[in-house]
Amino acid sequence: MKKKLISLMMLMSAMSMNAAVGVDRIEPTNWYVGMKDASLQLMVHGKDVRSADVEVSYPGVRIDSIARLDSPNYLLVYLNLKGAKAGEMTLCFKQGKQTKKVKYLLKDREMAGDKRIGFSNEDVLYMLMPDRFANGNLKNDAFKNMRDKTCDRTAPSLRHGGDLEGIRQHLDYFTDLGVTALWLTPVLENDSPSNGYSSSYHGYATTDYYRVDPRFGTNEDYRRLVADAHKKGLKVVMDMIFNHCGFDHPWVKDMPTKDWFNTPEWLAPENQKNAVKTKTMDGDQMTNDKYLQTSYKLTPVLDPYASKVDLRETVDGWFVPSMPDLNQRNEHVMTYLIQNSEWWIETVGIDGIRMDTYPYADRKGMAHWMEVLNTEYPNFNTVGETWVTEPAYTAAWQKDSPLAEVNSNLKTVMDFAFFDRINQAKNEETDDWWKGFNRIYNSLCYDYLYVDPSHVMAFIENHDTDRFLGEGQDTLALKRALALLLTVNRI
Repeated sequence: MKKKLISLMMLMSAMSMNAAVGVDRIEPTNWYVGMKDASLQLMVHGKDVRSADVEVSYPGVRIDSIARLDSPNYLLVYLNLKGAKAGEMTLCFKQGKQTKKVKYLLKDREMAGDKRIGFSNEDVLYMLMPDRFANGNLKNDAFKNMRDKTCDRTAPSLRHGGDLEGIRQHLDYFTDLGVTALWLTPVLENDSPSNGYSSSYHGYATTDYYRVDPRFGTNEDYRRLVADAHKKGLKVVMDMIFNHCGFDHPWVKDMPTKDWFNTPEWLAPENQKNAVKTKTMDGDQMTNDKYLQTSYKLTPVLDPYASKVDLRETVDGWFVPSMPDLNQRNEHVMTYLIQNSEWWIETVGIDGIRMDTYPYADRKGMAHWMEVLNTEYPNFNTVGETWVTEPAYTAAWQKDSPLAEVNSNLKTVMDFAFFDRINQAKNEETDDWWKGFNRIYNSLCYDYLYVDPSHVMAFIENHDTDRFLGEGQDTLALKRALALLLTVNRI
């Protein structure tokens, strides 16, 4: 019996040595030569690929390091492309006697990084949700192989069918308005199920960082939209989310490392048994006592008196249970996200980035991202969502601010103080001191706190708020608000 067991183990070992090397996905899907930073992280996914040896034979390319992660199904290969030319290189993955060769494309850049010009206070941005703007292609409203197959314009929180083609067909609408830039809410894949009354039509639950959601179109459709927008003098700003991804991202079921997410303990199988249904701002979700919810209070990030408990709750707590909180302190996570932003700039030609939930992510990790982007694209622009309604808080997040211990390197911040004051003032008579237009004056008078007030983005409403008029009909008030918005020293 003992001999049979030993023979069986030897047979299984031999079979393992001769098993086909599993590589089913590499991210980024391609890359560009001629970047100032010649390093490239390749995230390789495949069954048991962690143990594979990797070789590459291509002029100007060498392997700097290989990171074997906690999951057996992930492998990170760090390449140096200094001196490499565009072309198709071959990556060889070896396990035992088996070898798998994978072609990987290196492309030339369309232009140098300093030629990419971002949005500025010469621009007027029009914000829109692709799902809610125009349906240009009825054939992509729903897909059988996606978790959410609904498209119902009668349901407020389900998908309505808008897409990138619908936007492209109406570019003249924006130019007729005098708009010069389009800010689209996230267009990347959100392959999450609906619960019958709400869905991720908004785009803030990414499940694939390198793919446009098929219900919006394809990567090529996105590229075509940006190119056609440019022909009409319109810039395009891409909405990104580094703080969290969607619950149905492959990383959730198979975490590359144990610390890929913040506070992932409640995802462990033994803790999932105790999960109960909880009502959240994103609908009913399954949680338990291991789940850490963010407080949504952003002041602890800068508060010199903040407790460690409050700071951890803000930064490490999940935005909602359906959006796992990414750990930007993990250098592999941060490198992945940085490269992804560069890839979309190079691949599609976007003119700016709006970063969602900026202070919720790790402060130093985000500062590093901005440092990399500013080096590669010195004339590009990124605006961060910093939702606190006090100018002193917002100003501290702007690049080179003397108010901050950590330089954010973030060129543009969002003026939630202006939004807050103008929405209070609209229902008030202006007095001698505090109310009405004095609220706005008493906010703008603190512009000396900003390194550059012209790199602050003002608005009177957005996708997270009620419309400026609510259910009202006071178009004169709206005109006054827009007149002020368009003439203050802001983007």
